[in-house]
Amino acid sequence: MSKSVVISLGSGDLNNGFPNVTARLWSSGNSFPEQFIGSLPAAPSLVELCQNWQLNYKNVCGRQHLRSLLVEDDDDLEIDEGGITNVSVVSFHEVCQKLQEDINHWLKSFEFINIERQLRSQLNPAEEIRVIIETNNDLLRRLPWHRWDFFNDYPQAEMALSQPEYKRREPNKSKLPRKKVRILAVLGNSQGIDLEREIRFLDSLLDAEIVFLVNPSRQEFNTVLWQNPGWDMFFFAGHSQTEGETGRIYINDNKTNNSLTIGQLEEALKAAIDNGLQLAIFNSCDGLGLASALEKLNIPTVIVMREPVPNLVAQEFFKHFLAAFAVERRSLYLAVQQARRKLQGLEDDFPGASWLPVICQNPAVEPPSWLNLGGVPPCPYRGLFAFGEEDADLFFGREQFTQNLVTATKRKPLVAVVGSSGSGKSSVVFAGLVPQLRQDPNLKWQIVSFRPGNNPFEALAAALTSSIGEGLSLPCRQGENLNKYINQINQNSKLNARRLIELELEIALRQDNKALYKIIESFVQQNPKLVWS
Repeated sequence: MSKSVVISLGSGDLNNGFPNVTARLWSSGNSFPEQFIGSLPAAPSLVELCQNWQLNYKNVCGRQHLRSLLVEDDDDLEIDEGGITNVSVVSFHEVCQKLQEDINHWLKSFEFINIERQLRSQLNPAEEIRVIIETNNDLLRRLPWHRWDFFNDYPQAEMALSQPEYKRREPNKSKLPRKKVRILAVLGNSQGIDLEREIRFLDSLLDAEIVFLVNPSRQEFNTVLWQNPGWDMFFFAGHSQTEGETGRIYINDNKTNNSLTIGQLEEALKAAIDNGLQLAIFNSCDGLGLASALEKLNIPTVIVMREPVPNLVAQEFFKHFLAAFAVERRSLYLAVQQARRKLQGLEDDFPGASWLPVICQNPAVEPPSWLNLGGVPPCPYRGLFAFGEEDADLFFGREQFTQNLVTATKRKPLVAVVGSSGSGKSSVVFAGLVPQLRQDPNLKWQIVSFRPGNNPFEALAAALTSSIGEGLSLPCRQGENLNKYINQINQNSKLNARRLIELELEIALRQDNKALYKIIESFVQQNPKLVWS
């Protein structure tokens, strides 16, 4: 089960603030959202910090390794053969840290806190959550929203951007059916970069039909976009750049007529969207202008790099994304999240790499999955492995037992599922019971799962901390409230703060046989709509 949060910043800017901020929360299966209101104060320091970050980022990366043909004059910039400039990587990390701190300080403002509290009261860390920031302000779209502390407490959450205005395009009724995922891969101007790896990644997809256009002319490109059957996915690799509210892609190596804006392909792109195009990926530089222009055509989903991107970073992102999305069958948001996070391993050589990929989403349309693009369904049999919550749509044969279990759980304070090893206890609980409880329209269930292991108290403490997070409250050994105690810790050390909560909770569970009761009682009082399981 997934949820979507759309945070609309409304009119305003960072210099004057945002007086009318709204957050709308959708749950799967419910077409009517909940809405919360607030505002955000002026934060002029973020303007300078964001611009400073951009300048430092472009300077710290070698230009000859970027997927951009844009050359800027900078007499003070020195680039060696390895691509690292004379700008200190340490100072760039300091700018990153300062920008992250100021964004979180801004989002913790009194005017916005009601929105965050309301969202936290309705969301579960175990759920997939799509957080969409709705704005057409270029500077706001370049902010690293994924560094909001909120995402630390919701590991299944990933952010996206959207335009303030969007609608669904009605599909072409005459579009022809297709049996595989149809992918149009355009390989444009490759001066100074290697596109062979992307070709191999795409060729490895067994349930996809891929057409490669290499250095096409405008006419060739336009003609193929109009084809019926159409395309499920569009992929571009090469050089690109943002130009105001649009973007430019370099499609071939010709000295003239070698580039196009989205506007020059507008009618063909509209036809492709009407014929089923759901996902466009630009594995190229500075793609927010491209995304903005495509969003105005109401394409469902676009993935771009928000700044110039080094060649290796682009290749690694696409490799990890395809593996998660097309092979592991993760949702699009979680596939992007996993691929983005894996880029952090490259940041010794390519600082800021994990800040680059971003989803641009049409909130009126569900993001595509590999399966509904036309991929072959995964094998429904798990063999000796248990079915998990993510396998609920594949789990069958225990419908009556699952319903009996749901009824018992709602009526009794303790329900034990007992059976021999391998009989399916875990599967019926996680793929049967849990999804049913999460879909309960009348109650919001707080579900905590853990394996006791060698240290049951430690395992329980870790599970409670992960599931409840900031909602935990219990007496410390010194008799003071744990939350107040935690606030005295260095605010920059989130990991230490979380670990301290786990240790204090483990000690409380060992020393007080009523500790668990007290914790649950306190949390339920703060969240009266919750039911525990």
